[in-house]
Amino acid sequence: MPITDVPPGARVRHFDELSDRTQQALTTALPSGHLDIDPESTNLSRGDVVVFTEYVRIH
Repeated sequence: MPITDVPPGARVRHFDELSDRTQQALTTALPSGHLDIDPESTNLSRGDVVVFTEYVRIH
């Protein structure tokens, strides 16, 4: 889900620092922005923010 500001305390990750598998999962997320992630394989957690062309919060 695109956001306009980063919540205090949120962990921010840059897209180009993510694994290829995680990048692929993010670029193919449903149009609603919903993405089922596996924290073990992606190293992303609920509330993380990924910087791409805009900030995106992981739900």
